[in-house]
Amino acid sequence: MSEPTLFYRPGACALAPHILLIAVGAPHELAKAPRDDTYRRINPTGAVPALQLADGRVLTQCHAILQYIAETAGRPDLLGGDDALSRAEVAKWCAFMTGDFHPAFFPVFVPQRYVSDQAEAVLDGTKAAGIRLVRAGLDQIEAHLNGRDWLAAPGPTIADYYAVPMLRWCGWVIDGGLAGWPRTQNLYQRLSALDEVTRAMDIQGIAP
Repeated sequence: MSEPTLFYRPGACALAPHILLIAVGAPHELAKAPRDDTYRRINPTGAVPALQLADGRVLTQCHAILQYIAETAGRPDLLGGDDALSRAEVAKWCAFMTGDFHPAFFPVFVPQRYVSDQAEAVLDGTKAAGIRLVRAGLDQIEAHLNGRDWLAAPGPTIADYYAVPMLRWCGWVIDGGLAGWPRTQNLYQRLSALDEVTRAMDIQGIAP
């Protein structure tokens, strides 16, 4: 293997490192991750993304992969620059995506994982609880964006790229999508217009 390989599923959170690889011009290969034991030999959790390096080592967890790509590409600006507080701000929003916002969608997409009673009414209630969590996350983003164009810096960083797949999912799980969060909607529209974002979505065969 001569180039790193990003394992992805179309529209999943692996979209974020795919966008970043294009943004920094890093040579890479793409591979759709199958849902079987062959992929679990690469990432035992079966989740995407996974980045298999040219020497065969594998990185998992979206934030770690994003950080690695930006650092190895010599793009400290995408990590918050040289200021410790700015870097911490980018890391904070990446942690928010990993620990708060992304998990809010799980009860919506796979409610059966969270309840022992598989009755339709119970599953519907679990989905509704997830949607409330998604809305709460959007409220946090919306409040933070007051007076800001991007999440953590004067321009897009890995935190903004990380937000792309999740803000896209909001169009599926919330009636009216992001219309109730106009600053967040504007952020997503700006991100969706970036060349690296449109190219990644085109390659994955998805739309904003």
